[in-house]
This record gives sequence, structure tokens and C-alpha cells, in this order.
Amino acid sequence: MQRCLYCGKPLEVDTSNQWHGACSNKFFGTKNIPELELSETMIEDLAKKSTGMGITVPGAQKKLSLHLLDGKRGNPSRLTLVGVPAGYILKPNSVDFKELPQAEDLVMRMADVAGIQTVPHAMMRLSDGSLAYITKRIDRRVIQGKIHRIPMEDFCQLSSRLTEDKYKGSYEQCAKIVSRWSYRPNLDLANLYYLLIFCFMTGNSDMHLKNFSLIAEDFEKYVLSPFYDLLPVQLIMSSDKEETALTLGEKKAHLNRLDFLKLAQNFHLYDKVAVNLINRLLGLENEFIETIETSFASETLKERMRSLLSERLSILGQT
Repeated sequence: MQRCLYCGKPLEVDTSNQWHGACSNKFFGTKNIPELELSETMIEDLAKKSTGMGITVPGAQKKLSLHLLDGKRGNPSRLTLVGVPAGYILKPNSVDFKELPQAEDLVMRMADVAGIQTVPHAMMRLSDGSLAYITKRIDRRVIQGKIHRIPMEDFCQLSSRLTEDKYKGSYEQCAKIVSRWSYRPNLDLANLYYLLIFCFMTGNSDMHLKNFSLIAEDFEKYVLSPFYDLLPVQLIMSSDKEETALTLGEKKAHLNRLDFLKLAQNFHLYDKVAVNLINRLLGLENEFIETIETSFASETLKERMRSLLSERLSILGQT
């Protein structure tokens, strides 16, 4: 039985696009999923030609910026590379790292299970049947038929660092950024702290300064934005021995429960709050395993994710 590429629940009837109509309407605003005439081969060719064309999105992972064109005169809606401002970002498979879309989709779904606020995300099938990851931009909003840019600043910008310096810094410094700029610092510090524990649990060692942002959804008050780019990097790049992108208590590897409890002090969180947040993740082990089992990942990736999850939860549970 097929599962919907958006909600992950079974489809009553198998379809070529593998989406519920209601899910398509929620994500795209159209009853039927928009057409996307792209294949992995076409994307490889585009990547070689896209420099300076505004098609790609900055970052190490291959990304394409897409715009949704509404269908007219009975024609279906479609996603296109043409059109500014773009509203979606597509991440296809990689020649160098297999199952990137499936891996990101899995960790993002695990984040949803953990109660972590994430950007809207899903999977899509390209015209050749291969899977790609798609996310909806949160720094765009349609108001009275016009697209407006929502103010959104990443931690590189907020700390006056160049993009090439995104790996320079610490999570303690990230806490200071939140304390200085967020309209609701206490809540956002707790959310950021919880996210960092989750990233350790899922082997995400690439949470650098560009992967955290503050957003002013009301165009005035900045708060921590929903999280994005959550990947099990240590499974994708097994040669990566570091467990974090920035330092955590002057460490990047061999982290343990005590390190996170000490980090809580720098985040101005009570010990009881920190323990409760760690225990919340420990208590969700069965839900995480179920999410892994029902994901679109291969059996090999599922097994590696289960093993990593067990190992990291064991470390976090040691008192």
C-alpha cells in the first residue's frame, strides 16, 4: 500500500503522484498536486547552467528554487523554475550522497513527532519516478494577491559574520543572539536547546550559523523561526567524526548528558527544565522507531537510523 508523500499516511487508492488531495491543497493550495516536469538527469544539466540565473539556492546541498503557477482554463497547476519570488525549494537526490531526500524527510518527520516546529515539508516524485524533497519557503506570504517578503535573518547575519564563517562560533553564542534579538527569548532559548539535543540524537552534525534564523512574521517582532535543513549528516557522511558544527561547551565530539545539562546553564534554563526536555525525547523512542519504519528510506538507512537512535538515547539517558 502506498503512503502519502506529505502526511505519510496510507492512500486508499494508489496514485502516480502519491499524494492525498487534501494534503496537496494544504501544501500547494491546489486540489491536485502541481505538475513538475523534471528528472534527475535534467536537474544535473540545470545545475551546470544555473550559475547566475537565480535558479539555485545557496548552500552545499543541491537545491532548486521553484515557483507555483496557477492553472488557467482547465489546465493543471505546475511548478516551474521561472518566476520570482519563488515559493518552494526542491532538493533532488545526489550522485555523491544517496538518499538525501529520504534522509531529510525522515529527520524532519521525527522532529514533528518531537513537537519541534519545522518549515512545511514533503516529498515529490520527479517525472522519472525518483524522489525529491520539497519545502515551502516561510519568508514569503501572499497578501491581497501580492507576494511579500517576510523579514528573516540567519545567525550569521545577526552576528555580523560572513557566510564563509558559518562554522565559527559556539551554541553558547547562539543563545546570546536569541537573548538579544528575540521578542520572546525565554521560550526561544528553550526551543533552541531542545532542538540541539534532538540534533545530537539524530546525528545532525551540520547545524551551523546559517541553519538558525529569526523571523518577523508580523513584520515587527523577531522570534526563532521554524527549523529547516535537519539531516542525519553522520549517517550520510560516515567519515565525519564531529558531532556538532559549532562548539558545545568547547567540544565538538564525545558529547554526553552532562554536556547538555551544562549547556542549559548558558541558556539560562533551570536544571529541571533541561532534564524534562531530555526526558521528553527519551520517552518518544517508540514513536521515533515507528516513524523510521514508515519512512520512505531504504531498509539499510532505516537500520542505521535505528542503531544511531538507540546509541544516542542511551548516552542521553545515562545519569
